Amino acid sequence: MSTSAPLPLQDGETITASTVVRRAPEEVYALVTDVTRIPEWSPECVRCEWLDEHRFKGWNRRALARWSTVATVVNREPDREFSFVVRLGWREFTEWTYRTDPGPEPDTTQLTETFRMRMPLPRAVLWYERLMLRVRDRRTDLQQNLEQSLERIRALAENQ
Repeated sequence: MSTSAPLPLQDGETITASTVVRRAPEEVYALVTDVTRIPEWSPECVRCEWLDEHRFKGWNRRALARWSTVATVVNREPDREFSFVVRLGWREFTEWTYRTDPGPEPDTTQLTETFRMRMPLPRAVLWYERLMLRVRDRRTDLQQNLEQSLERIRALAENQ
């Protein structure tokens, strides 16, 4: 049995979670595209604000770490899909997508959140995650974060 650390996230690797929300897709889409509300469901984001109509800044906190990122919206398909990319230096680092499809019953939504790496994870980021975020297995951690985020979004949407 191996106790070695998991391999770093790879370029193009995706992690996805999904849930059914008892609200119409346009209502769920309106919620997830209001980036100022991301702190209500994100396990790491504590503040978010628009910089202009295509970019927003998020402030994050986890364990010993505090950091901010600037995200650029890359897809805004009304009532269907919202995606943004976070850069690391001059390269696209990660992409986050919320997809709102009609659910299995009337006035429900199949909400899917997808995380995708857009470059190989730099060694410095891997060490930062382990030392400052206290995360040994980012894949498992991201899967849990996506599932937790979707449950919080579902609760917010259904209790509006």
